[in-house]
Amino acid sequence: MRMTSTMATMMGHRNRAAFTLVELLMAMTITLLLMAALGKSFAVIGKTMKEGRSQVSLSSKLRGVSFRLRTDLRSMTIKAQPPLKSQSGGGYFTYYEGPLTEHTFGLYGAKPFQETTTGSVVGFGDPGYGNIDNGPTYREHSRQGDFDDYIAFTAEAPGDDWFTGKVPAYLVDDTVDVNGNGTLDPAEQVAAMEPRVIRSKYAEIIIWASPDYQVWDVDPNAAGTYPDTNDIRLADHPLAMPLYADSDQDYVPDRIRLHQRILLIRPDLNSRLRVGTGASAFESPLLRPLLNDTVNPGLVPTALQRIYPIGNTLYPNYAHPTSATDNRFLLQSNWLVGMAPLHHFFDLSLRRVFHPQTGDPTNYVAANSLEDLVQPHNRFAHVRYPGRYFGRGTFGTVNSASDNATSLPLVALGWNDTILNWQGTADTREEVATATAPAWFPTSHPSPNTLNSGSGTRHGLFNGWLLPHFELGNPGPKNTLEGTLWQREYLAAEDPRWDRTGEDVVASNVVAFDVKGFDNSAPVFLTPGPDGEPGKAGVNDDDVGGNDDTGYSAAFGISSELGAIGSDDLTLGVGDLGMYDLFGRGILSPPDATGAPGTGADGNFFSLAGRGDFVDAFYPYLAGSPFRDRMNNTGFLATPSFGTAGAIVANTNTNYDSFLLSEMSGLEIQHVTLSAIKRSGKLVHSNATGAICFFQPTYDTWTDAYETDGFDQSQTSNGRTLFRVIGAGAGTEPAATGSTWVLNNVSGLNVTPRILSGSTAERNFQVDSGRYDSSQPESSPPIPYDLPAVEVTVRVMDPATHEMTQFTVVEGLQ
Repeated sequence: MRMTSTMATMMGHRNRAAFTLVELLMAMTITLLLMAALGKSFAVIGKTMKEGRSQVSLSSKLRGVSFRLRTDLRSMTIKAQPPLKSQSGGGYFTYYEGPLTEHTFGLYGAKPFQETTTGSVVGFGDPGYGNIDNGPTYREHSRQGDFDDYIAFTAEAPGDDWFTGKVPAYLVDDTVDVNGNGTLDPAEQVAAMEPRVIRSKYAEIIIWASPDYQVWDVDPNAAGTYPDTNDIRLADHPLAMPLYADSDQDYVPDRIRLHQRILLIRPDLNSRLRVGTGASAFESPLLRPLLNDTVNPGLVPTALQRIYPIGNTLYPNYAHPTSATDNRFLLQSNWLVGMAPLHHFFDLSLRRVFHPQTGDPTNYVAANSLEDLVQPHNRFAHVRYPGRYFGRGTFGTVNSASDNATSLPLVALGWNDTILNWQGTADTREEVATATAPAWFPTSHPSPNTLNSGSGTRHGLFNGWLLPHFELGNPGPKNTLEGTLWQREYLAAEDPRWDRTGEDVVASNVVAFDVKGFDNSAPVFLTPGPDGEPGKAGVNDDDVGGNDDTGYSAAFGISSELGAIGSDDLTLGVGDLGMYDLFGRGILSPPDATGAPGTGADGNFFSLAGRGDFVDAFYPYLAGSPFRDRMNNTGFLATPSFGTAGAIVANTNTNYDSFLLSEMSGLEIQHVTLSAIKRSGKLVHSNATGAICFFQPTYDTWTDAYETDGFDQSQTSNGRTLFRVIGAGAGTEPAATGSTWVLNNVSGLNVTPRILSGSTAERNFQVDSGRYDSSQPESSPPIPYDLPAVEVTVRVMDPATHEMTQFTVVEGLQ
């Protein structure tokens, strides 16, 4: 039977109705590829959107912070022209420069490692380490910048604006005694602690960065034993300072936050009251007591009786008796942290009242005026280091009567528990001091381990972050089941109205908070660019010599082709990372040539391009700077030059110091600035061993009040005071240089300086003449020059995306 053509065609169509297996597999492959491409596209879009949202969020937050900071700086009440007249009533400006710099973590910061092309992680000393891209120049945490600075000043709210803050109701409202019987019943006591908002046109503004700190999850100690009264975890290392949280053990704080306190200037909240009894009694403005009681100057609501008068219950000892041998108890001495609880409840600029004749601190406080704040010791978180810790007293009593002197005012800083505190043999963050440092740590780096002591036990104060006690938080009693918060135990019972945790935080996840001042004479160098040659490589840019002009000054390495038009030559400031290479220390990459540094044979051509730049105060002496802590061992006034033993670079050329002579370097001609910071009392070191007792690089408008206040605040006439090594026996008291505040004895109408019996080194004092003598000042601003402008940089990071944003505010101070 023959099929017709029509039927055959119909059957052929029916046979072709299905796809072959190959066609199906091809279709599925194409579909999967399309889906994968679509998924990848969505992933890229999603990541881009996430990063975009992160950038928008970060930018929005930083705009608010930058606007606030710029507005506050523009509202400053004074110009930075030290020293200020004590009667000027102008307020102050100061900033402290911590040992970290913008490039600390790029130089020494964290373990260098990188992921290879095969996906494996290679670290220093591992096979194949030298083959990874950038090798020894890579630092995981180089994004971390300078985050240990501190800035404070007085400001006037602009226009019709007012500064606002909180205080307990009793301070501003006597009607809390509802029934008028002169005492407060339990309900009235509660009302007396109600937070009230007050305002002022003037305020003291303080801005600083601080890490999150480790806390005890559960207090393992029995009641009454350390640290029963403090649940911040302290290092068991002899320094015994608070440990920052570092869950991944990468030597960088898990989180850094930017804090701001605005403390209102309201001297009208004082009452003039009589303090003490008998011949030692005196009258002084004091913070108004409860119901303005004129008999009991320290009367406060029951809830505050633990903290006021200072030394009442919470920190009863001016100097904790055990702090002589155990540094952990320094943080329970009220000279150091006694003012901190009051600043939790009073958004007021407060000062500790001292005896007008002896100079001893009392247990009372007063609200500051602008005139009071001209003097540094009246400011927020400023303390006077008791003389018993540096050989000017004994541990005979727990009050100030055992001191013959104190330091001049210092900011209450703890240690900067970063890579800077390594000694190359021990990790100071560990609970034991014998932990071994990793092989990659640069053991040649000098460390500020000499702070506060020439030898023996060191307690690490005054060179790092502001102590955590001065941050706002939960003031209630400790709850051992809640280990994520530090509860200060300022109150005997919980009061949620005063839980102020986070109120002073203006930015989180900070990776840099860097304050710099403009130095009119800071050098700016002109250096070869990436091609390593002055001018254009291989080209005779100036028609002098051959094609590649290597003409130079043997003294300074100056090439005549530096800065040629069209070249890749660069300018380099003293705060730039390349300062290592400029001065012949090739740690960023191995030197590719040999020759005497400074001659040009090793590629170190440079020229002084000009002067004037924003710099860190005392930049050659910062432990984390490219200059590597030149302050580690110094003499009385002289400092080691780059070419002497103990210098920070391997140069034989001694002319580099002349380049660095500038107002804020500490290397001003004949070391004027270094002498000034010693007269300010912010640098004291042993004249016998060269070890630093304490060092706070600071710019401060200062005051001339110390010349006329009736106290000796000078160095002794032979430039020496006594410095006691903690835990050392008799006869181990080397001399130390730096100014102190000599306390007085009062007998009848006679006021005489307190001196140690038998101490000939302390018998020569500069008498306070009652007038300012510019040729023989008792004290000096740490940097005795006008400051034209200040630059503040804040950088934040989103931990989820690692996106970063930063802003820089520049404001004139003249």
